[in-house]
Amino acid sequence: MNETDPVKKILTPFLTHGICRSEAEALHLLAHGYVQHQVKRYADRAEHFRSLYQISVDQFARQVAALCEGTEEISVLKDLDRHTRIMQAEDDLEEWQAAEEFLDRWRAVEADLQHVAAA
Repeated sequence: MNETDPVKKILTPFLTHGICRSEAEALHLLAHGYVQHQVKRYADRAEHFRSLYQISVDQFARQVAALCEGTEEISVLKDLDRHTRIMQAEDDLEEWQAAEEFLDRWRAVEADLQHVAAA
């Protein structure tokens, strides 16, 4: 890497201050910390919805479909008018599904990084 390389500029302080012994170690440290942050972020978001609705995301998807068809209610949203209830349920479902998907992806990256560290 040459001196103007932005990656080198980011990694250099870790070496200069004795935090890491190599650029590879610094890069691994940064990647590991970022991945842990993302796993926690998406795990917390998914847990919020699991705790709120007390069911799985797949069960909630079925409840939302039934709510839209008018055949079922979602007790957590019962105080909202029908239109707002449907909108809130659909928004929550979309956000919950995204959180679960990104959580799976970040956990896969986390597992891959562990294999790199073990090598």
